[in-house]
Parts: sequence; C-alpha cells; structure tokens
Amino acid sequence: MMKIKRIFLAPEAEKDALALELIEKFAPEEMISVSGILEANHYLKNFSDPLIEGKQSIFLDYFKGRFLEPCPCAREYVRCGYWIISPVVGCPLDCSYCILQGYLTAYPIQVYLNLDKIFQELKKFEKEHPKARLRIGTGELADSLALEPELGYAQKLIKFFSGKKNFIFELKTKTDRIEPLLNLSPKENIVVSWSLNPEEIVKQEEKKSASLSARLKSAKIISERGWLVGFHLDPILIDVGISAYLDLLEQIFQAVPYEKIAWLSLGSLRFPQSLKSIIQARHPESKILSGELFPGKDAKLRYLRPVREKFYRAMADRIQSHSQKILVYLCMESEELWREIFARSSELVREKLALPISERA
Repeated sequence: MMKIKRIFLAPEAEKDALALELIEKFAPEEMISVSGILEANHYLKNFSDPLIEGKQSIFLDYFKGRFLEPCPCAREYVRCGYWIISPVVGCPLDCSYCILQGYLTAYPIQVYLNLDKIFQELKKFEKEHPKARLRIGTGELADSLALEPELGYAQKLIKFFSGKKNFIFELKTKTDRIEPLLNLSPKENIVVSWSLNPEEIVKQEEKKSASLSARLKSAKIISERGWLVGFHLDPILIDVGISAYLDLLEQIFQAVPYEKIAWLSLGSLRFPQSLKSIIQARHPESKILSGELFPGKDAKLRYLRPVREKFYRAMADRIQSHSQKILVYLCMESEELWREIFARSSELVREKLALPISERA
C-alpha cells in the first residue's frame, strides 16, 4: 500500500460516502478540511520539499470541468490519436525525469469523487460519434494502478469499458499492483501497459516504482490470464547504451508472447527547459542531465535526431525480428522520422491502435 500521510477534504467531499470509504482504506495520519486546492498547496509549502509531501497527500474533491480530452502533444510532432481521462491527477512515484514535477500546479494527488461524470461524458461522446474509435487511458497525469486496490477506480473503469467496443481502454503503470484485475474477466478492448526501462535506470531514476523484474512478472501473470498488455519504452536514456534496450526487449518477449502485446511505444527523453532546475534541486544524484540535450522543435530539451534515430531503428528491427505483427509507434516525433523508421505513415498506425487486435488487418 502506498503510504498516504494526510488527506485534504474540499467542502463537498466532507460528507461524501466514497470519500469516507477512502479515508478508512488509506487511514491517513492527518485529516485536514480546506476550502480548496489553493489552501492545501499553502499548507504543503511549509515543508522543505512540498512535492514529496504532496506525493504522500490526497486531495478529495469533485471535478467541475471536462474529463475526456485529447492527449496533449506538441503541434510540431505527430499525434498518436490518444485520449485521456484523469480521475486522479498526480502520482506517488518520484521519477527524476517526470514532467509532472513542473507541469502540475497542485502539490497533493487530486482524487476526484465524481467518477460517474466520466461515464456520462463517454456515453455522450459515443452517442454523438457512433462510428468513432478511440484509444483512451488514465496514465497521462497519474499512474493508473499506484493507488490501487484501495482506490477502487481501476475495476470500475474496466467494468464500464468492457461493454464499449468503440473504445480501447488502457491502464498504464510502473508498479506491480495488479490485484484489482485478477478477479475480472479479460476483454479484447482492455489493455494493461507497463512503462519500462533497464534496471539500472529503474534504480537510479524511478524512485518508489516497482523493479523491472516485478513489472515483467506482473505482465506475465496478466497475459497468462488472457489480458492484452502494452509496453512503453519511454523515456529512452541513451547513456546506458543501445545494448541495454535490446536486452530489455528480449526480456519482454521472454515474459510475454507477442500475440498478447497490443502495442509497444518508443520515446526518447524530452522535457521543458524549466524542468532542468527542478531535477537539479530534487534529484541531484540523477544522471539524465549529463547527456547532450538540445532544444527541439517544441523547445523541449532532447537528444539530437541522429542519436534518437539510431536507437529507434535498432529497437524497431529487434522487435520486428520477433514479430512484424506488433504495432510499434513513436511518441512525440515527426512524420518524417516515422516513415524512415517504419516505412509507413503514422496515420495508418494511429488507426490500427484504436482497433481490437482481431479487427486489425
């Protein structure tokens, strides 16, 4: 169980049945009533590292805006067609490279209690766009399983999406917290994915996450129970060398047969320049800033294109040596690079990603 030291309660949450249930499950040391997220932020600013305190804090409230949104992507690069829903915003893990350190404006993990609003939005979208196919996930602004099974959202979301053939739903994690899935029946439109890096990177840069072996063991267990799995090798950190990532791919295929892999994404390290000072302050032991990083088209720091291309090409070749049926895609790269690596357009891949495996040509 992830250690939660305190729970902040917004006014509407104080008498909410789900809020009371979560308080009992997480059993925090402190319960603090606040007028809103700004007051919770003000409380945490008194600590030397408000971010790490926030990762041990939950803020319970109702979300007033729209849940269903296209995944944010720089205009300069290709979109993979992903959509996001975020009933949880924030993460208890503490990866050195995590963009959420600078992107989010709130310190505590925000857990929204009105999950039914997500279901209403999705039903409305389905009604208004009956022929649309969407690939949706909860792992963009949070880890999909880090607060499970105490939170209980993973099971509710799976049960909803199980009957929605026009949606492909993904849970993405760096943990081994697969308990919520073990008593559920697998569905072809539900994918459980793991973000992976070589163990050296996991130990050095991905604090509080599960070990590489634990993640692969979880993926193996899930796939053997009939679930489809996905893998995201992102961010690729070049300092450990290509051989480390080729070895990682071999470990993946030893754990999970290619027939059970819904997709595999590749993405290199990139982050806004404003994150550099945060990494230096919060993760002085990190080695990710020692590489040669340059502003890209979106002004984010990243490796030079020839370096990225070298890694992508070697990894794509290794994947295809196991099977040419696995859908592989690049995250935040240009159309030109897509075509050079895969000899096909991003649009073709994007369309297939939103289809169950049985419907892919």
